[in-house]
Amino acid sequence: MSNRQETYLFGQGRVEIAERTGATLGEWVWLGDVSDMSLSFEEEKFTHKESYSGQRSDVRELSVGTSLNTSLTIHELSAENVARFTRGTVTAIAEGTVTDESLGTVAAGDIVQLENLGVSDLVISDSTAVPATIDPEHYSVDPFGEVVFTTLPTPLPTMPLLASYKHTSAQQATFLSGSKKEYALRYKGENLAENNKPILVELYKVSPSLLQTLSLITSGNQLASAPVEFKPLLDTSKSVSDGLGQYGRMVTVGY
Repeated sequence: MSNRQETYLFGQGRVEIAERTGATLGEWVWLGDVSDMSLSFEEEKFTHKESYSGQRSDVRELSVGTSLNTSLTIHELSAENVARFTRGTVTAIAEGTVTDESLGTVAAGDIVQLENLGVSDLVISDSTAVPATIDPEHYSVDPFGEVVFTTLPTPLPTMPLLASYKHTSAQQATFLSGSKKEYALRYKGENLAENNKPILVELYKVSPSLLQTLSLITSGNQLASAPVEFKPLLDTSKSVSDGLGQYGRMVTVGY
């Protein structure tokens, strides 16, 4: 009788991704908090039924292909992650100062969108040779750079009105503005069921699907999340016989 001890898996850890260009990997990047990672294996097969007994019984099952899928649930909805999984691009907007941005001709009750967000120290003036400053009691501004004019002073200021202000830095992720990319994916985990022993899973070449859902409004005690599906592909740059395989591998350390 074997005296082998049973083992269990209760995994926690970091999931990292690296962009592939051909067989060359870029920098590994941590995806942040990932609450779920799973692999699924599929086999394409067909069954042959005999035609001599009158029972049409199954006599052969033939495998004609295998495939692998993986899925993640990510919680770090940073501009980089959103752009990465929506085939978008990230633009960094530096903090700065704007002088005399034209607001056009404004009437009481109008809402005007400034060109930047995170606005502070807003001063609105008219277009006279010696600009007259509009008292802030006539308008308000929100964090999204939207100015609401509740009233206008009397006599009416000379149009167009001009806005000068400071704005914070920002990151912008556009949707569906880039091309499809391939990545490598790896999980550097700890098995809490076995004294936190290390566990490594590598997928050498994966093609991510678009985000299935980008949760933006949540309720209860659930944080926003986004599920992502990946299709592992055969990495022909690796040898069939080197022990690493051509799709990926799982390494359990110290067992």
